[in-house]
Amino acid sequence: MKSDIQNIQSILLATAVTIGDELAFVFPEVLEVIKLCTINEIAVLGVENFEDCSGQYSTKNLSIYDQQIGRGPEERNDWLDYVNTNNALAEEFIRLNPAADKSVYMLTTSSWREFCNIHELRNWK
Repeated sequence: MKSDIQNIQSILLATAVTIGDELAFVFPEVLEVIKLCTINEIAVLGVENFEDCSGQYSTKNLSIYDQQIGRGPEERNDWLDYVNTNNALAEEFIRLNPAADKSVYMLTTSSWREFCNIHELRNWK
């Protein structure tokens, strides 16, 4: 099943590579992707930086800002603040950890609909 981020054409156009079924982005295009996520109300819950070692990707760095945020919203009207907070922290992480030439970023993302499905919230409409 496609994630909601995979349904946004402008994000698909910014994709550098795919790793398995996951979208991966190069620097600095990943920063534009995060802006597009914000516009489309998709929260970037985490960032992983992978280095390409002869076609094999190994983890170089990953964010931990999700541990600072804690629990997500339980109401739809709190979602935009959650998106803005997560996405600002994702941008900060990337700016503090710029990728090398052979590196890509993978973003763990969630729309409100996906978030509700995972957390079984009932008031997502």
